Amino acid sequence: MLDHTRRKSESDAAHPLLKVENLSVRFDGAPAGINVVDDVSFAVAKGRTLCIVGESGCGKSVTALALMGLLPTPPARIVGGRALFDGKDLLALPDRERADMRGNQTAMIFQEPMTSLNPVFTVGDQITEGILRHRKISKAAASERALEMLRRVRIPAPEKRMRAFPHELSGGMRQRVMIAMALANEPQLLIADEPTTALDVTIQAQIIALIHQLQKESGMAMILITHDLGVVAEVADEVVVMYAGRVVESGPVEDIFADPQHPYTIGLMGSVPSLGRRQGRLTTIPGTVPPAELMPRGCRFSPRCPFADQRCVSDPPPLIELSPGHRARCWYAPLELHREPIR
Repeated sequence: MLDHTRRKSESDAAHPLLKVENLSVRFDGAPAGINVVDDVSFAVAKGRTLCIVGESGCGKSVTALALMGLLPTPPARIVGGRALFDGKDLLALPDRERADMRGNQTAMIFQEPMTSLNPVFTVGDQITEGILRHRKISKAAASERALEMLRRVRIPAPEKRMRAFPHELSGGMRQRVMIAMALANEPQLLIADEPTTALDVTIQAQIIALIHQLQKESGMAMILITHDLGVVAEVADEVVVMYAGRVVESGPVEDIFADPQHPYTIGLMGSVPSLGRRQGRLTTIPGTVPPAELMPRGCRFSPRCPFADQRCVSDPPPLIELSPGHRARCWYAPLELHREPIR
């Protein structure tokens, strides 16, 4: 079964819908040579889910906004790489063509629906506007499509909610509205940027299950940005672990969970609570993600890593392939050869 899954993953990777190659983003005023997203590469195929994980400040959201063409310029500038979407480089498209794709072939769900929805327009008007922007249909037909989408995301009394304003809805219902808006034009690629951050645990599970079910029904590709490894284990096909703007590990979800090979990935997994009787305390990773002005010269994780030595401090490690599709950016991978901290 695992071999079949691996072969399918490799086949999909050979024909990705989106292929990001060496994406680099820089903010004005950052120290010379320091990018907030640095040489990031990954791919996602139709019907597949790629999860990007990491702490706040690791560059996950900046990566997503760069792909959607939503980074404010200035201060942000894309200084390298390309993003091939169905053969077209998203990063090289004219603004008008990019806007025509956004909300149509590509769509995004944001972290906080209250700040993403317009408070002075009804839910129905906001969903209908997006449909009319990309489809040559009547306003009545667009309104009917909006109502259909509210039904699909399982909002109770959808006819009533069409006339409601965002502040009249709960956080969970507002996020369902955002999902309805994102999927109204049947995009080929959905980017969901921590879509459950502001919701309580029960509603989080419902929203993730809803997005996953709608994805299976439509066959779209999805990039899910999250810090919740429980969600990753449930929905991901491939995983990208980011730290301080760089990919530190990537590969099929089975490999990442069964054999994590970067100390940062191991630290993230050790910090996840589990059901049942607890054996000792949860693992913590000392320190924080460094700001641009304090970025280490070598491995960006070296100040927090128990394995780091002088080479880690002075030389940035390459992203090396450990097994088919499984890569890690560490001088000491595979870590089985270094069971004890080197310090």
